[in-house]
Amino acid sequence: MRYRSAITIMAFLLSLACSQGRNPAPATGSWDGNVQVHGALHAMLHEGQTGPNVSLDSLLPDPDLYALGALAELSGEVTIVRGKVYLSYPAGDTTRTETPARTNAAATLFVSSRVASWRSVSTKRLIAFEDLDEEIAKLATEAGISRDDRFPFLLEGDFEDLEWHVVDGRRMTAGGTSHQDHKSAAVNARRDRASATLVGFYSQSDQGVFTHTGSRTHVHCVLDDPLVTGHVDHVVIPAGTTLRFPVVGSFGYR
Repeated sequence: MRYRSAITIMAFLLSLACSQGRNPAPATGSWDGNVQVHGALHAMLHEGQTGPNVSLDSLLPDPDLYALGALAELSGEVTIVRGKVYLSYPAGDTTRTETPARTNAAATLFVSSRVASWRSVSTKRLIAFEDLDEEIAKLATEAGISRDDRFPFLLEGDFEDLEWHVVDGRRMTAGGTSHQDHKSAAVNARRDRASATLVGFYSQSDQGVFTHTGSRTHVHCVLDDPLVTGHVDHVVIPAGTTLRFPVVGSFGYR
C-alpha cells in the first residue's frame, strides 16, 4: 500500500513538472508593443512630410497616457503627462501654451505609452546632457528594464542649464531639412535653473524614427512658470533628481 502511494505521489509530481514545462511563466521584463510611434523624424525632417499622422482626441481621455511629439505642419509641440495635454504654439518671439481637456489637434510625430505605475529612483550623481543616453540605459537596467527595448521615463525636480524649443513651421526656409534648420525655425528658450517635469523615450534602434542620429533619447519638458512645453535641447540633471521608470507589467496598450 505504501509502495503504491509513493508511486502515485511521484506520478503526480512528474505530471505537474511536465505541465509547468509546457506552460512556462511569462517573462516579467517583456516590453513588446508598449510604445507606439506615429510618423517618423526622417520623413518629417528630410522629406517634408509634416501632415497629420494621429488625432490626439482619438487617444484621450486616458489618465495613464504619456507622450511627446510635434504638431501637424510643425505648428508647435505636444506633451502629455498623466493624461494631461500640454500644447505649445509659437507666438512671435514667445509661445502660447494650452492645456485643453479635449482637442482636435493632430500630430505629425507622436510617441506614446500607457503607464499605470512607476518605480522611482534618485540619480546618484550629476548627469551631463552628453551622458544622458548612457545613464538612462544604465539606470533602467538596474530597474529591471532591458536597454534593448523602447521605454518611457520621467525626470522630476530642479534642473540646470535647461534649453528647449517650440518649432515654428512658418519660419522654415525652402530646403531646410536638418535638425538645426528646425531648431533655427523655432522659438528657443533657456533657464539657468528651472523646476520641471521631463518626459522621455529611450530606444537603441529608432534613430530617424523618434530619436535623432547619434541619440537614443527624445525628451520634452513641461514647466509651470512659465507654463510651456517644448523639445529639450540641453539639460544638466543634478544628483538627487527623481527618475521614474515603468513598473514591469503595469504598462502597455490593451
